[in-house]
Amino acid sequence: MSEISAGRVAIPPLSADRWDDARFDAERAKILATWPTGADIDLADAAAFHKKRAPLTNVPRKRAWAKETGNVLIQPYGGVTTLAGQTELIRYLAEEGGADIVPTTIDSQTRNLKFAAAEEALRASERQGAELMNGFPIVNHGVAKTRQLVQAVEVPVEMRIGTVFPQLAVETGFAGGMSSVTAGPIYYTAHYSRDTSFAETISNWQYVFRLIGRYAELGVPIGLQIHGIGTSTPFPNTLLGACCVLETLMAAAQGARSFSIDARLMGNMVQDVAGVRAIREVAEDYVCRRFGYHDAMITMDRKSWSGRYPEDIARAYGIVCYNAFTGMLAGANEFIANSVQEGVGIPVKETNADTLKAIRQVVGMMRGQQAMLQAEPVENETRLMKLEMSAILDAVLDLGKGDPARATELGFRYGLIDIPFAASRQCKNEVMVARDAEGAVRYLDPGKIPVPREVLAYHRDCLDKREAARRRKIDYQTIVDDIFSISRGILVID
Repeated sequence: MSEISAGRVAIPPLSADRWDDARFDAERAKILATWPTGADIDLADAAAFHKKRAPLTNVPRKRAWAKETGNVLIQPYGGVTTLAGQTELIRYLAEEGGADIVPTTIDSQTRNLKFAAAEEALRASERQGAELMNGFPIVNHGVAKTRQLVQAVEVPVEMRIGTVFPQLAVETGFAGGMSSVTAGPIYYTAHYSRDTSFAETISNWQYVFRLIGRYAELGVPIGLQIHGIGTSTPFPNTLLGACCVLETLMAAAQGARSFSIDARLMGNMVQDVAGVRAIREVAEDYVCRRFGYHDAMITMDRKSWSGRYPEDIARAYGIVCYNAFTGMLAGANEFIANSVQEGVGIPVKETNADTLKAIRQVVGMMRGQQAMLQAEPVENETRLMKLEMSAILDAVLDLGKGDPARATELGFRYGLIDIPFAASRQCKNEVMVARDAEGAVRYLDPGKIPVPREVLAYHRDCLDKREAARRRKIDYQTIVDDIFSISRGILVID
């Protein structure tokens, strides 16, 4: 079997229904045969390895502990080519940076199933003593070396993998002792792939979700960090939240139960605080109550701004600390920390650790204060965001006859779910947004997204106030300015 064909399988009719054992086992045999290291993966042996580890080296247990005790977790990004380099990196982030969960970002060759090319680059890196890849080629390293990596630290390891073909990499990571992975099918189709269909990516990720269910049946909880949807430009957190709910429902149907759900920094304090609160409430409502997954654990992580960062590191510290401040106001359980070096190149471990320390300072000072912004603006924004997310979810779930997988595929097909500047041709790309006078992200044109009239009227009123203040209409240049405004040090450029 060729490498790429292993990710592209015949897709049965799309459904969120749990895969039966025959389907999963047949698919698994094909996946593990894709590359020689797959032969070393054994589910029972992997479960036994996980059970020998200390409880708080497991990501779901660490997140549950933090939620119960009121602690706030911090996790950076990071991934390099060699085992020695990745070991040095995560040790430094844990010991010097104080990371509660350490990352292993997977390289782009692996993410595209180019394992032969990854093998060549790995061997060249080892010969030259250099890190030549943009992540850790986990499939080529295999289970034994991944276990060496995981055992090098006393904190949990989460695999960070942006791909529509996750199966073999995730199998290797879980068998190697990693206990969580970033997901899933909506985000990685819309943001990471031009031509892959939602149906194909959903099927590929259902394999991962069912694998997590298999581990759960063996007594090993495996976590998911749910991304929903997003780009590197301003967009409404409501779209992210609705897609997070759909991804979570698809994963829960296959047996996953531990979910850390994203909310993204956009810059306006009221909206950023309301976003975390609204997404949490809507996720708990749909996942735990409406769909009946009462044993699901949902926590909220706050990711920082994903667009351009200033080249001036001192100014970049302002962004990451602002993210920590607003996240603490919102009650976030975890921070996913971009390095302050994002604007100048690939971050080095020292700067990455310094970023974690800066965030930890803010978290430590704000913990337990129960600080609140003005109640009325936050409550109103939260109410409108919940109203919008529910309207989107109800519309697409109705379209999919209650099935979240079908709802996702049909929702994007007909434009009921959309995102500005998506990489994927599967998205309509009809929705446009702009910042209002206070920097909040508002709909300039919702496309076909079923945004309630009350919400649209409020957004239009907010945009009207910006246009009145600047004495001209919001145009294409305004939208471009809004994309780069954070990196330029001011939220609203007029």
